[in-house]
Amino acid sequence: MDIGILALQGAVSEHKSCVEKAGMNVIEIRTPSDLQHISGLIMPGGESTTLRNLLKNSGLWKVIDESDLPIMGTCAGAILIGKGVNETFSKIDMEIDRNYYGRQKDSFEKNILVENKNKFKGIFIRAPAIISIGTKTKPIAWVDDNIVGCIEGKNMALTFHPELTDDLTFHELWLEGLK
Repeated sequence: MDIGILALQGAVSEHKSCVEKAGMNVIEIRTPSDLQHISGLIMPGGESTTLRNLLKNSGLWKVIDESDLPIMGTCAGAILIGKGVNETFSKIDMEIDRNYYGRQKDSFEKNILVENKNKFKGIFIRAPAIISIGTKTKPIAWVDDNIVGCIEGKNMALTFHPELTDDLTFHELWLEGLK
């Protein structure tokens, strides 16, 4: 199975390493033609407004928006696949608050409770928050009482950076859902 990683901004090499460790082939996505043979797309973090502009300038926005390609979005990627005030892909019925946890200096690490009761070291960098979800959206990860990860269909949104750890829990969970 070939997995695409949006290679316009963000932790591309870190996601690539996680996907390869999970036994999948990686294709770096920079143009619409790169999307042709992939089974899923990872949208890394970065700055959501910049990422939106890069997607539009590269011609990827329209193709992704019109596709049913499964997406794993982390941080800024999660902002773009949710529903928001600004233009998004609306692939997951969730409302997300772009700068919920504050500025860059307010970044933090905290244990996340995963749906199977495991703990995961969450790295939150100028992180957004999921503030509401639709009835078909399933929460899968929490910090305190806040949802920090959810799934709808084959799409996953995470407000933290799993690629910055050695733990493949979330990459494997999303990849398993693509089979």
